[in-house]
Amino acid sequence: MKKMMYSLLAIGLLCVVGFAGTERSQAATETVLRPTQKAMQARAGWLKAMTENLDAMKFKEVKKDAKALASQTAAAGKKLPDPLAKELTLKVSTLATAVADAAGKKDGTTAKTKLAEVKATCGECHAKIRDKK
Repeated sequence: MKKMMYSLLAIGLLCVVGFAGTERSQAATETVLRPTQKAMQARAGWLKAMTENLDAMKFKEVKKDAKALASQTAAAGKKLPDPLAKELTLKVSTLATAVADAAGKKDGTTAKTKLAEVKATCGECHAKIRDKK
């Protein structure tokens, strides 16, 4: 009877240790995004949403996303120490404000043009700063 109890206890202990090890290894492999990466993902989300909403002529949503992008980039741009990064980030903010203004006037052509300029500025920043590192 004692041998059986010890065996069950050992099996139970091994199961608990095995599950705990699995959870720990999964937590270790999940990557934690840096603040800059989170900001870039948010920007990419806004750009995607604006593109889709412009195609669907949902100007109210475009204006909301453009204002969010402009606000976020203006705040981030003021804190950047790199002059080129600061310039490009503030340029995105200015262009996003222009997208919001055009969307407010329901001027799809201008909004699409300014959105294309935003994307080009993002591409320029990636080429000169992010991809260079």
